[in-house]
Amino acid sequence: MKKLILGILAISFILASGRAQDRNILFSLYRFNGLTINPAYAGSHEVFSAGFIGRHQWFGFEGAPEDYALNFHFPGKNTRTGWGGNMIYESIGIRSSIRVNANYAYRLLLGTGTLSMGLRGGFSSGNQEVLNLEGGDPVFSEYTDDYFLPNFGIGIYYNNRKVFAGFSVPFMVGKKTNNNGKIIADYDFSKYAYYVTGGVHFNLDEKWELTPSIQMLYENAGMVLDATVSMLYKEVFGAGFSYRTSKALIMLLNYRLNYQTTLGLAYDFGFGGFNQVNEYNLPSNRSSFEIALQVDLGFKIDRSNPIVF
Repeated sequence: MKKLILGILAISFILASGRAQDRNILFSLYRFNGLTINPAYAGSHEVFSAGFIGRHQWFGFEGAPEDYALNFHFPGKNTRTGWGGNMIYESIGIRSSIRVNANYAYRLLLGTGTLSMGLRGGFSSGNQEVLNLEGGDPVFSEYTDDYFLPNFGIGIYYNNRKVFAGFSVPFMVGKKTNNNGKIIADYDFSKYAYYVTGGVHFNLDEKWELTPSIQMLYENAGMVLDATVSMLYKEVFGAGFSYRTSKALIMLLNYRLNYQTTLGLAYDFGFGGFNQVNEYNLPSNRSSFEIALQVDLGFKIDRSNPIVF
């Protein structure tokens, strides 16, 4: 029964998002995770920056989705370029996948800020645990192939001390199953996922900073919008909340452990069927938890906030 539930969990996500497609990235701590969804973010901290973020969904349910991202980036010697790399690991039920990418950004001074144009190249790979399910249901065997496929992405990003905004298509190559049951590359414009981010910083006084921001994911299944308001005290302790249109309230915390290291936490409270289950005995909207760590090394300039995305 346990294997059956794990299999249903994995296949239900595949069928919901398109044949053999990976789930699109959606982290609540998106301000810690700029490079994951936008290659133009590379070099934007003006120093060498590295970060990790992990997300665990649906507490108490075995085989629930887990997502991890690791990234690093830095400016080029002439400061007009940015370079970086990132890795994303995802698992749900009996399926897992990994994406590895190199990122490049060309940066131009525009007004009081910097406009960056980014490119990404890499690969995605995935596999599925083969289960001996009673009856040998052909729905499960259809998706048992491993795959190794190229991928590409593009993005633009603008930031200065007061404003940041970005637009990206981080993964331009999808997947589909051909007539022989093999997973192959799928170049379908209609299946692209588009990301928009933006925000404004308001210095309320010498100690407090207020930042309203958004993250929007648009795909063929619809749009998901995170609207966020956060406060930062003495550039050390931050707190805020987000509303996600897919029915979640999110509590956010971040704390600067030292001059170069910042810790972030997020907790998603699902509502609209909160903690209920659907007809497959799977959770329809359980809570999720995220943790992020960011390290900025070798400061060269005075910045008001090194974690701004």
